[in-house]
Amino acid sequence: MDTPEPNNPSTMESQGQDDKDVEKSVKVDVAPVVWPQPDPPPDSESHRSTPPEAPSNNEIAIDDVRQIPIPRTLDAGLAINDWDYSDYNSDATSFLTQLSSSITDYQWENGRRYHAYQEGRYPLPNDESELDREDMKHHEMMLITDFRLHIAPIPENPERILDLGTGTGIWAIQMAEKYPQAEVLGIDLSPIQPEWVPPNLVFEVDDIEAQWLYQPNSYDHIHVRFMFLAIRDFPKVLSQAFRTLKPGGYVELSELDLHPESYDNEYPPNSQILYWLELLKQAAVKMGFDMLIARRFKQMMLDAGFVDVKEEIFEVPWGGWAKDTRLKTIGVWHLEQLKMGLQGIAMGLLTRSLGWSAEEVEVFLVGLRKELNDKSLHILDHCYVVHGRKP
Repeated sequence: MDTPEPNNPSTMESQGQDDKDVEKSVKVDVAPVVWPQPDPPPDSESHRSTPPEAPSNNEIAIDDVRQIPIPRTLDAGLAINDWDYSDYNSDATSFLTQLSSSITDYQWENGRRYHAYQEGRYPLPNDESELDREDMKHHEMMLITDFRLHIAPIPENPERILDLGTGTGIWAIQMAEKYPQAEVLGIDLSPIQPEWVPPNLVFEVDDIEAQWLYQPNSYDHIHVRFMFLAIRDFPKVLSQAFRTLKPGGYVELSELDLHPESYDNEYPPNSQILYWLELLKQAAVKMGFDMLIARRFKQMMLDAGFVDVKEEIFEVPWGGWAKDTRLKTIGVWHLEQLKMGLQGIAMGLLTRSLGWSAEEVEVFLVGLRKELNDKSLHILDHCYVVHGRKP
């Protein structure tokens, strides 16, 4: 597939001295959170919070365990609020302790923290550095889409919204604030979301590639973003989304193309960027993922039975070299979040899939970072946003 040409070539030119005034930090405008209870919010200004550590004696209070959403694949039809007992025998306490540990006992590898539930399913870390980058990616996506939380024309008053791979929960939080009448559910392998959220928002720990237990025809909108390293079988996910959506409901997929091209010149000889992208592709394939999946979203939606399928492709420069202010800002955010995530992206994929040592990864990243900081490179990628309606 040919990469679409930029919309306005005249706006793309080398970053000069004037570009140094580009604002490198843009605040995310988030509407005030409606607290679910009158207790004061935590002291931290961050919208995230760290889950409480389990007691050192491996015993955990039932009340603590009940704060951890039960995966729907384990729930067997029980609602979270149904975990009420008149008395707590040792078997029940043991089960809940094991369940809590399977979710919150994070795995550590080469200095990075990874999810515990379904250990190894997702190759990127879930530590604070990566969570900061996830929030940066959200704001970058808002810049790309002109601050639209969704492009699909969902109803003005949706009743139920599902966010698959919610991460820090920032998209789900803003959707819950935008649609206070809707029930919003965010799903992720890690319980890394904040405790203080709008009262119409719930987070659950689950594997979205497992069999869904949601009622058919129950959701108005299903959202999936930046999940090419989390979903091996997109057709299966789309099939389950089709069954779960109400007639007239929309599914929306967003992903970077991950096939950047040099806009006005060639890559340097022995380009570390091209080598890195090829390594990631090889590692992803060995783990069952497709780095170029975004190009196939439209046809996969059609094959799943969706109608009115629309594909929008947005330009994403790497760095602030574009003359157009909007594209320049997108490029600055994109390159900064990419550099922030290099170690986390490369470490898990290259060590687990290609057999590299941690030291080899770190040495390789030195040259890669140097090339990414080369302002003479004008690299252009694209972001695909595809949505379809259930008839």
